[in-house]
Amino acid sequence: MSERDKDGSLDDLSARLKAAQARRDDEGRETASRKRGGDFGPAVRVGVDLVSGIVVGVLIGLALDKWLGTGPWLMLVFFILGSAAGITNVMRSARKMESEAAARRGEKSSADGKQP
Repeated sequence: MSERDKDGSLDDLSARLKAAQARRDDEGRETASRKRGGDFGPAVRVGVDLVSGIVVGVLIGLALDKWLGTGPWLMLVFFILGSAAGITNVMRSARKMESEAAARRGEKSSADGKQP
């Protein structure tokens, strides 16, 4: 091998090594950012969605009960409505998270959560 061939192959090897290191660093940053936050953020969001629906329903019911003098009845009705709204929000968030996860994996997902 001549000196010129060695320099060309070393330059090529150096370029390929730099590209591989850059890819590894990018993947490492993505993995580290996923591990740092983990699934804590979406879990908190789901919990807040559920609790906020219930709390808003109860507060509306209490305010209407006080204003109309109907006792606990409107509070109970709006507690049930708030619970239903909270559960609906949790289901919507779960579907969204599932479709995002499927998109990251490169899969197709239908609206009802079943794979085609």
